[in-house]
Amino acid sequence: MSNSEQQAAAEELETPDTPTPVDAEQPAPEPAVETPDYAKKIRRLERDLEDEQLYTQELQDKIQRMAADFQNSRRRLDKQLAEEIDRASAHLIKRLLPVVDDFDLAFANVPDELDPSADSWVEGFRQIQKKLHGLLDEEGVVIIPLDGEFDPTLHEAIGSEPSDTVPSNYIIATLRAGYTHKGRVLRPALVRIAQ
Repeated sequence: MSNSEQQAAAEELETPDTPTPVDAEQPAPEPAVETPDYAKKIRRLERDLEDEQLYTQELQDKIQRMAADFQNSRRRLDKQLAEEIDRASAHLIKRLLPVVDDFDLAFANVPDELDPSADSWVEGFRQIQKKLHGLLDEEGVVIIPLDGEFDPTLHEAIGSEPSDTVPSNYIIATLRAGYTHKGRVLRPALVRIAQ
């Protein structure tokens, strides 16, 4: 047996085909399992949460602005509607003022020697006049003062004359009554003033 044969035989004796009991006790290597990086996931979830909170805040701000805009728009529309109603009322009242003037003029010139049977007829028209004046009062129509100092915003002077009893720039006579409606002049009073 040659040297190389002896060595091969010795190696066969050293490495048996069956595992030795020491080899059997060693655990087999486990397959590589990836462990999740929880810290990264938490940071990502926190960023997502912050983004969603910002988005929610933006939406809440938009909703609040829209609600405020809606309320402002509603107030503006209500105000415009009230102004339109006031303008329509003022227009109608202006058209009624000549009728009121005619009643006032007629009753200022009722003849003294009226037939007693006509008294009830005249009284009926006087009631109509009172209703018209009551209606004007209910609507906020106020007669402009018929005396006192001349005010160009309330009175329209159609003449002036010297007077010993009335101071200068004061009303001497009112030729046509003037009216205001809710603080606005519907029609200025026609007056004569002292020089």
